[in-house]
Amino acid sequence: MFVALPADHPLAHRVEVPLEELAQDTWFVTPDDGVGRPGAFYDACRAAGFAPAAEHEFSPLDQLQVLVAGGHGVSAIQAAHRPFDGVLIKPPAGTPLWLRHLMIWRCDSVDDVTAEALHHYAAAAYRELITQAPHFQAWANRTYAAPRPLGRPGTRVR
Repeated sequence: MFVALPADHPLAHRVEVPLEELAQDTWFVTPDDGVGRPGAFYDACRAAGFAPAAEHEFSPLDQLQVLVAGGHGVSAIQAAHRPFDGVLIKPPAGTPLWLRHLMIWRCDSVDDVTAEALHHYAAAAYRELITQAPHFQAWANRTYAAPRPLGRPGTRVR
């Protein structure tokens, strides 16, 4: 999870946004989805030493981004989302908020091969989404060192 800010927000210039510096902002929070949202967000706020000063429960992502772009508040948002005009998506400072995605089906209605295929294609689709999210790519490039080529020191690897 990253943070969606209006493009003219006072913290818009920051590479990463400390959550505690957003304590007085109005937050748009998604409804409880039963798998960790928005609970993980509230846990991160508590760990940063605050509870949001004002919050509104909000669900449709496109409308949420319109409200953020209009300067009406900020929101925790999945890192894979593409921002609307007027919205910046920034990583929170420190350890990001990691959330899981659950796929649920009745065991008697989906066989193991189909379940594995569903998982494979869902994971591939998410990996594709994050390759198209420049804010996520910039964070990942800063956070994770590029792998070094294998081989003996001083040898070239082709």
